[in-house]
Amino acid sequence: MKRIRNWLRKLAVPAALGFSLLLAAGCSPTSAVESGNGRTAAAKAPFYDMASNQGKLSIRYFHLQSQEKSGDAILITSPEGKQLLVDAGIPETGPKLEEQLTKLGVNKLDLVVNTHPHIDHIGGLTTLLHTKTVDRLIHNGIPHQTETYRKVQSILQEKQIPHEAAAEGMKIEWSPSVSMEVLNPPQGTTPDKYEKWGTEEHNNHSLVLMMAYGDNRILLTGDLYKTQEYALADKYGGKLKADLLHAPHHGDMTSSSGTFIKAVNPGITVLSANFLQSMDVLKRYEKEGATVYNTGKNGHLLFVADGKTLSAYPEKP
Repeated sequence: MKRIRNWLRKLAVPAALGFSLLLAAGCSPTSAVESGNGRTAAAKAPFYDMASNQGKLSIRYFHLQSQEKSGDAILITSPEGKQLLVDAGIPETGPKLEEQLTKLGVNKLDLVVNTHPHIDHIGGLTTLLHTKTVDRLIHNGIPHQTETYRKVQSILQEKQIPHEAAAEGMKIEWSPSVSMEVLNPPQGTTPDKYEKWGTEEHNNHSLVLMMAYGDNRILLTGDLYKTQEYALADKYGGKLKADLLHAPHHGDMTSSSGTFIKAVNPGITVLSANFLQSMDVLKRYEKEGATVYNTGKNGHLLFVADGKTLSAYPEKP
């Protein structure tokens, strides 16, 4: 028995040493991955600690838990403290999103952007437009024949919240230090110009936003399908290059064409969905050198940009 105990003690030493080395290398839930240089460094920036990001651009992806597809909800805080919410998930996740924003100390939204009127992007606004102060709302100008869409329009009118449509070429004024350009939908697009108008057409007319802060570039794409990805890649080419890419259509196989991925060449890609929609899409991004996060697997996601580097802080590694 004594011989067995001595043998176990010998095994424990390298095991403990290996664990210590892992921690020293920054392999912890709070480690940061910096886009652009490939380094991994230990750092702490908790999702709910707004003070640690002051003077920088922070992008927070909410993990919206639901039994069905929960959609997108992204809070972007400018270096000056301006708050921008991009989409708000399905109606059922609205109260939980409201709680999360309150926990972050966000009671006023300087700007809300609704990329398109599908329920998993506009739904949570049926709660937030009541519970938070919203200065203005920007949308893609395409109406939708759903009860949720009608509810949002009614609340906007009731509360007299200014709202306007945006299209390609528009510059959205939101923060003095952060520029935001609309790349999609094309100017003058309306459903009556199409012989067929359905889910794909709605998704292809999502607002696509390119945000720039110093050297950092963030590309938000809504639910684009491959057909519109090809059109944008052909039109903009290298102008699409970004440090952080919001993978179109939650990382679904309908999107993330090789042509588009190569044009954007992202350092970090987010698959914003409460479950992984396609392993093939994830591998497609990794093959091109991107670090990929999925809210369903990694939980809440925080990205912090300082104008040069972009650091990632996933809730779960």
